[in-house]
Amino acid sequence: MKSLTVEKDDYVTTVTLNRVEKRNAMSLSMWQALGDLYQELEIDDDTRVIILTGAGGHFCAGADISEFPTVRHNAQAGERYDVVADACEMAILESSKPTIAAIDGVCVGGGMGLAVCCDFRIASRGARFGITAARLGIIYGLTETRILYDLVGPSSAKRILMSGEIFPVEAAESMGLLQSLVESDALAAAQDFARRLSDNAPLSVMGAKKIIASLTNGTADQEKQEIAQRVLDAFDSEDYREGQKAFLAKRKPNFKGR
Repeated sequence: MKSLTVEKDDYVTTVTLNRVEKRNAMSLSMWQALGDLYQELEIDDDTRVIILTGAGGHFCAGADISEFPTVRHNAQAGERYDVVADACEMAILESSKPTIAAIDGVCVGGGMGLAVCCDFRIASRGARFGITAARLGIIYGLTETRILYDLVGPSSAKRILMSGEIFPVEAAESMGLLQSLVESDALAAAQDFARRLSDNAPLSVMGAKKIIASLTNGTADQEKQEIAQRVLDAFDSEDYREGQKAFLAKRKPNFKGR
């Protein structure tokens, strides 16, 4: 059985962590494979939105600690491990396409790291969150901490990282980690949201994501010309003409992403 499965429905691609016996804990090979997959989806014209979820009622229990004595046993091995895991998280974070985490059950450690790299997080009642690095003698790196800090602010970031506690979905929502809390079946809610995103003009959606990322990262001034050109290019796109025609004809637009 593959530890990652991929399903495509129109322009929505669902990636499922599929290691049910370990509550989808991430092995080193899974970090590598997931990062490679997001790089492939980046250039896939048939993918406009990416959903990340877990099989068996859980999102992800984090990194597979049982393999740490082999793959993360000292500073040198830990550095090699972190390079692979960081590359995976950056592939998700820097995807030009909207990314959604559909979360049921446990979402802890590296699993929560994957979730916060997504643009949106939709969780079901009963989901549980936490980063337990402090219980393992691990220090969360700068990249992951910055992402968490940007989402929840310094006070909640300190609580999450220093306490190592597992907290309920209601606490995650109050911290600002979630865009939506549903009673059950986070994946169904994520798919419904993804379809609405995928119906919109890809150039508009990806342009908005790029601009917001530049504002978040403090690079907007350096990227000012590139962003301005994107805005101008959209006026010459087929999708802009299609959007006008569809609006005037009172029909659903058929965007092509060009």
